[in-house]
Amino acid sequence: MRHLSFALAFILLSFTATAQEESAQLRRNRTDWTTYADKGCVGGDQCRTKRLRVTLEDRPVIAVRFTAHDQIGTKAEGVLRVKIDGNTIKDYLDIPRRGETFTVDVDELTGRALVFEPVNDDEVEISDIAVLYGRNTIRRDPPRGGGGSGRPGNWGGSGGGWRPYPRAAACIGGTECRKNGNRITIALENAPVLGVRFYAHDSIGTRADGRLTVRIDDTNVAWFVDIKREGRTHDFDVDSVSGSKLIIETASDDEVEVKDIEVMYGRRGSGGGSGGGYGRGEVRHEGDCIGGDQCGGKRARIRIAIDGRAVEQIRFYARDDIGTRAGGELRIRIDDEVVENYIDIPREGKTFTIDGHNIAGDYLYIEPAEDDEVDIKDIRITFRD
Repeated sequence: MRHLSFALAFILLSFTATAQEESAQLRRNRTDWTTYADKGCVGGDQCRTKRLRVTLEDRPVIAVRFTAHDQIGTKAEGVLRVKIDGNTIKDYLDIPRRGETFTVDVDELTGRALVFEPVNDDEVEISDIAVLYGRNTIRRDPPRGGGGSGRPGNWGGSGGGWRPYPRAAACIGGTECRKNGNRITIALENAPVLGVRFYAHDSIGTRADGRLTVRIDDTNVAWFVDIKREGRTHDFDVDSVSGSKLIIETASDDEVEVKDIEVMYGRRGSGGGSGGGYGRGEVRHEGDCIGGDQCGGKRARIRIAIDGRAVEQIRFYARDDIGTRAGGELRIRIDDEVVENYIDIPREGKTFTIDGHNIAGDYLYIEPAEDDEVDIKDIRITFRD
């Protein structure tokens, strides 16, 4: 009997430790906004520093939010540039004197620091900095028998179902909700989206012209949704679209309060719609700097083995702010077949999505089309089923 009691106690302690670790892991990997106490004044004569740096976590960033104003000094010419390490994510943000909350989309970049720097020689005050990190990098096997029946509260991770996002509720847009910006951004799970629903009303302020647009990354879910003053629940079907973020943003300059936001996910691997990519297989490459005097010349290239599979899409981030020239252009080919030629790379950087035309081959090459340096990061190749 004593041995049985010891055994039961050991099992109970093991279960408790596992549950605590699982709970801690979920807290570490939740997709809420992470707020930072960092703030400061940059630029001009009255600010001590020329840039503000915020240390980032080692996770992909999908959005940055902050408040900025230009009420310091006599000039009103404050403009900010926002970067992650050396990658520009927003080249020119005109800062109003009265202040405004900005939300900047980011294409899942990782880096050591978020950097704010002035474009003009004028003071800008920055505060209320928050970062929305992407999906956690830990992959768990889907639960056995998991699945969504479509009823609220039936979120089962990779099994699908509705997942609520109560902490994303906010009043956005207009004069009275300017402090929250004009959008709500939610980091999505690694699963195709089948539906989006939320409650919204337009009973704040004197106007009744509230309208919203809903999208997943760059895929529109709903346009110019008319928001009633008395409020109602809006429910949208989604054609199995996979993406990194859901964005609900104002389409008019009027206040709208949005709450009770829920997303219906399908099972992982069930995506196959307009934005799907899961279940098709993906190869990733961290990228490199190629071309020009500083990155190996025109013969430098990136070669990625694709093992005879048909390429559906190539996605990467590239910038041309290395060296003095700004003539960076790229060529993409699969073996000897050119997929895309003379892709013009902007100095401030951009994320490119290239159609692979289902071309199959042994290797995919990214190479300079002109002899100028181009820095390439976060290459993702998806394949046809």
